[in-house]
Amino acid sequence: MKNLLQFFVCLIIVLEANGKKHQVIYVRVGDKVELYSSQLPTSYYVRWFFEREDGPELADTSYLGRKQVNQGNRLSISTNSLTINNMREENFGTIVCMVKDDFKFTFPYLCILFFMLVSMKEQLPVIPGHSLSLNCKAETQRKRSVYWLKPTGNKATPFQGSVTKTAESQDNGEWECVVKDNGEESRFKFPVSVVDFSSASKYVYTSTNLPLSIPFRITPKEFVQKIPSEIETVEWLFTPITSSSQQTIFSFSPKNGQLKQKDPARELSYKNFTADGSFSLHKNLAKVEDRGTYNCSITFKNGYMLSRTLVIEVLEITPSPGTELISGHHLNLSCSTGGPLETGVTVKWVPPETSSLVKADLLSGHLIIPRVGTEDSGKWRCDLRRNTTTLTSAVITLKIGEHRKREETLLFSLSVFLFCNSHQHKMRQLRHRLCKCKK
Repeated sequence: MKNLLQFFVCLIIVLEANGKKHQVIYVRVGDKVELYSSQLPTSYYVRWFFEREDGPELADTSYLGRKQVNQGNRLSISTNSLTINNMREENFGTIVCMVKDDFKFTFPYLCILFFMLVSMKEQLPVIPGHSLSLNCKAETQRKRSVYWLKPTGNKATPFQGSVTKTAESQDNGEWECVVKDNGEESRFKFPVSVVDFSSASKYVYTSTNLPLSIPFRITPKEFVQKIPSEIETVEWLFTPITSSSQQTIFSFSPKNGQLKQKDPARELSYKNFTADGSFSLHKNLAKVEDRGTYNCSITFKNGYMLSRTLVIEVLEITPSPGTELISGHHLNLSCSTGGPLETGVTVKWVPPETSSLVKADLLSGHLIIPRVGTEDSGKWRCDLRRNTTTLTSAVITLKIGEHRKREETLLFSLSVFLFCNSHQHKMRQLRHRLCKCKK
């Protein structure tokens, strides 16, 4: 009878463990996992074991305030949970939670931890055009489905634990391995770094008062040390805003280390990219002639080409009739990049503090002042803004003279002219009288 009773007890434990009172958890080496016990009675005693209910005890706690950890400082215990930090291979297996109170014994709650291997065959970062191989597998024979999600959120094909493809720029980012088991999902993020140009804005803003920097940068920076051995050629091209004709500015071949400057008149300079992964071009002061589209292309030895295009907007203030005027004259100020502005970009004028327009909202690219005054003298600034961010600024200095000073100057000039003319006339009369004198 005793043996029969033990059989039924064991049978019930197995059925409960294979029913709702067990949990399958997929976890990686190095991750943290938190295991929860079942609902606790008021007077609870909780004990955690490894592999089986009479196996090595990991930790225990009770309603009397006891909290004991027996397996090192990577374990922590609370009322109804056990946390394992920095999972190691030897931690994978079955964790058994035994709960009882002062009156009855509750059946064990099993947490089965499966080791997940999420790996990549190639060394990061990956060169575009090279093979990209991702692997996600669990060391278990359980029925489950495993698939990868791309950085875009789409499923990678084939829908299984391994993905092999040609690396492209769009593969750069966070991939995610998804494991589905018994209706539950486990997700594992895996960063993939593919060499690419940085994803900065396509538009670059400067003004005729500021330097020009055309930022072509490679990411990640760690790759710059091996770039020379993987690159065939680098080329920089320029298309002016006023033309569709493309011009070559520079070309570079790491094979011979020669940089060829094809258009010296543009006055652009280029620094060694192996220092910080920069293929940027620079100029001390931007000009209107620098407006246009710039392209940098990198051709790798495997035939893959990386290309990045930037639109350079150079802001300029044009005063008409000029920067030196007389009080009361008409003034037309134009602030422009030479074409339509990018969506969301606006103009704002900032007059001198002495100007009567200092408190006005001057939000147009064209500003008309019917009659300027001396209070309008000083620095006028035009800002290009996106929301509250200033993208670039251009500045001019106006000199407004008083109107009466000009009249005084004209009167003085006229007086001098009349005086000189009168003096010359008197001298002629004097000479005439002297000539008639007999003595």
